[in-house]
Amino acid sequence: MFKRHYLFFVTKPYSISILEPLQDAIEQDGTSQVVWFGAGSAKHTILPGKQFKTTIEVDKYQPYAVIVPGNVVPYFWPGLKVQIFHGLGEEKRGHYRINGLFDLYCTPGPAMTEKFEKLALKHRNFLVKETGWPKLDHFQLNVDRGRRKSELGINPEKTVILYAPTFSPRYTSAGNLFKEIQMMKDRPYHWLLKFHTLMDQELSSNYRSLNEDYVTIIDDQNIIPYMESSDILLTDTSSVAYEFLMLNRPIITYRASARFGKGVNIIKPHELFGAIIRSLEDPDEFTENRKFYLEDLHPYNDGRSSHRVLKAIDEVIFSGESKRLTRHLPTFDIRRKLKGLVQ
Repeated sequence: MFKRHYLFFVTKPYSISILEPLQDAIEQDGTSQVVWFGAGSAKHTILPGKQFKTTIEVDKYQPYAVIVPGNVVPYFWPGLKVQIFHGLGEEKRGHYRINGLFDLYCTPGPAMTEKFEKLALKHRNFLVKETGWPKLDHFQLNVDRGRRKSELGINPEKTVILYAPTFSPRYTSAGNLFKEIQMMKDRPYHWLLKFHTLMDQELSSNYRSLNEDYVTIIDDQNIIPYMESSDILLTDTSSVAYEFLMLNRPIITYRASARFGKGVNIIKPHELFGAIIRSLEDPDEFTENRKFYLEDLHPYNDGRSSHRVLKAIDEVIFSGESKRLTRHLPTFDIRRKLKGLVQ
């Protein structure tokens, strides 16, 4: 029986939760194999499976496909190079920058598919298949919210607000909203705080000093169980807002940069409390907008995006489409960066 060797290449620890549903799907058939390769800030992270550390090991393994939720992949490795993305925020700068490293882009929904298909016609060095995003396969859309709160040690009677800001100094809301969140210690809310690994450490320390009775800091890389327990999401430009659309629950954004209609968008910190009250009093206010955005970004809620990724890889390889792509050597800067990552 034909045995497929898959290799997962990760440069950020948060990529693990994106790939785990894909690993589950691969292991279901009982014949294929997955090995992980950590580089960059994920180099010393404990990965959930067998792990390679050298290019020599990769060459001996001869991967069928190298699957990547980041922006780069070693072009000199064997196997089909597959981009599955690190988030749904396609409006971020550089999202559609083509670096010539990937053979196949597995897009999560029509918004990205349309734009990447136009770029594929222009560059002719990669293919595009719409599959959905593997990370969202593990969402339990009908989970009991009260039970999930209890599992996380939170009073089920309390309103849970998940705060997940971006790390970018230019866009993060963390510094501006600290005092507002601090002043809500006597409100009937429990705050779940999930910070990016690249967030300013001094700012992160300020939040960690808050009273544990009303604040929980999430250090788990997998945010999905915490989203499932939450009544409201508070964020800024982070693409976690688009993941939360799956639940059709209230979203509050601080100075969002795109798709403003997904929830209450505030401009000044003092508007936060009013936005929370508004969201609790009418949680369905932005339902139609949320459905519209979700249909554009990620219309799949069947939990089988990972299977579609694997099917797309097979189709591209077995059809011979990948062999007809135009190959170009990456720029010197990219080649130097990759050599540094995997040596």
